[in-house]
Amino acid sequence: MNSDILVSNYLQIDDFLTREDKKRLLNYVFAEEAEFVPTSTSTDETNYRRSSVLYSFPDFAELMSDRIYSSLSTIFNKLELPTFESSHIEAQLTAHNEGNYYKVHNDNGSSGTATRELTYVYYFYREPKSFLGGELVIYDSKIENGYYTNAESFKTIEPRNNSIVFFQSRYMHEVLPVNCPSRSFQDSRFTINGWIHR
Repeated sequence: MNSDILVSNYLQIDDFLTREDKKRLLNYVFAEEAEFVPTSTSTDETNYRRSSVLYSFPDFAELMSDRIYSSLSTIFNKLELPTFESSHIEAQLTAHNEGNYYKVHNDNGSSGTATRELTYVYYFYREPKSFLGGELVIYDSKIENGYYTNAESFKTIEPRNNSIVFFQSRYMHEVLPVNCPSRSFQDSRFTINGWIHR
């Protein structure tokens, strides 16, 4: 591999929530279907991101934050990162259904997102799984003109049920298109995704 390429590390932890908590979360999401709204991006670019999102879900956002805070030392250790005091953990709840995707981007490239240090994506869905695709692709990095850009090499991460992925927010990444033949909301690829702020 080219010595100028910076390898992007990630950590995937299985069985992140208890089976009971995951079941409660799915039931909650199904009940809140009408509250989901189309996603947008901070740059308002069209045809860049297609999914639906729920911004307010206090009980489960708190549950996720608590679980992440209790795992922080393991996360820093496994990713070989220096520890830092997290000011807060941000969360959104996302549903990807037929044809939904998110093109290549990073999560801290604007002044409003600059304190995002680590990105996390928690996957959950109804079983048997009724969609294909929706993998997370994390690109290795290279530095061009003082900016991180994506290299051609990458890792593809399967959205395993009840698993969570952590990686540095500056990494370029994308969500591959989802194929959900039923188009039923309940068959979506669901995530709680968000950011650990410095």
